[in-house]
Amino acid sequence: MSDQDVTDRVTRAAARAAEEAPGVAFLRPGLAELVHGTALPRLKRTTTPAADAPRTGGVRARRQGTQKSGWRLELHLAVLDGHRALDVTRAVRTAVTDAVRGELAAADADVTVAVTVTDIA
Repeated sequence: MSDQDVTDRVTRAAARAAEEAPGVAFLRPGLAELVHGTALPRLKRTTTPAADAPRTGGVRARRQGTQKSGWRLELHLAVLDGHRALDVTRAVRTAVTDAVRGELAAADADVTVAVTVTDIA
């Protein structure tokens, strides 16, 4: 499996986990994602799982560390009105860390998650 495939799997797992966390309204794509079109709905040209994959705007995943063995994820999201941003970001960090470790099948994987709240919806 290529590095890009692993990155895509990690990104999708993180997006799913974040969207399911209590108090998250939606993931907020950044300007670069909007410009590059990754935040736009995908046209179904094939029936492969990648074509049906959820959009991952608002999540950026990259390898980190001297051996590139760890992961750093950055998430931008909106919090539902009535939820404390601190509680939501803690829940998202925990859920994303667990999801990424599960996707990598490594319970002790070095995963760093940074969450930025951009809106209250």
